[in-house]
Amino acid sequence: MKVIDLLNKIANGEEVPKKIIYKGHLYYNVCNEEQAYYENPEIDDNLFLFAVYNEGNLNDEVEIIEDTPKEDKKIEKLDRYEYIINCVTDISKTLDAYQDKINEIIDKVNGE
Repeated sequence: MKVIDLLNKIANGEEVPKKIIYKGHLYYNVCNEEQAYYENPEIDDNLFLFAVYNEGNLNDEVEIIEDTPKEDKKIEKLDRYEYIINCVTDISKTLDAYQDKINEIIDKVNGE
């Protein structure tokens, strides 16, 4: 979207984006009855679109940042028995590895 398009939306009383990026900076929409402008509190900068208009930057691009809601994805419950089987399998593999290592040490100690 261009600055002129954003100004037209404001002039026509249309809904304007809540967040925009202009010249690499993120700005938040601040509208009240007296004026419509965007601000960036991190750099203490206000973007008055009419000031941009006076500078002759009507064709500058403005990137719209949309707040898309996160997908509501349900977390599946664990099957109790599957969980137990997985735990037992993991413990069994660990015990087998320990047993192999202990037997290897015993072989070295016995000189085999």
